[in-house]
Amino acid sequence: MLKGKHCFSHDSNQCPPRPVGNKFETLTFTNCAPFAGGPDTGGNIIFDVEPNSLPVVLAGTIENFSDDSINVIFERSSGNITRTIFANSSLSFIYDDVTRVTVFGFGQEYTGSFKFQASYTIEELQDLND
Repeated sequence: MLKGKHCFSHDSNQCPPRPVGNKFETLTFTNCAPFAGGPDTGGNIIFDVEPNSLPVVLAGTIENFSDDSINVIFERSSGNITRTIFANSSLSFIYDDVTRVTVFGFGQEYTGSFKFQASYTIEELQDLND
């Protein structure tokens, strides 16, 4: 039986572990949260991704319970999207590569809810000795 650098031994402890191919796992996070702001509220960040390089697909509904419109900015790696949600109305959406969602009022009190599902894919960590 040959042993050594050519690894012809039947003893598996003599050989380095075989490399494992990349394996990816898609994860999903779901939540529903209220938000509120007032005349002195700047941008109200209601969703944020860190690191920004993590590709997130975001699907959801933003409800505006206020008597005035609100603006919502979806920050994306390919460019921002601004949507106005009218008083006592809602917006449903699906956007890819979302890094942040921010709500702005028009100098008035506002309240609403943000229901969403965020999906992202990460590389699984593999132990080469498994």
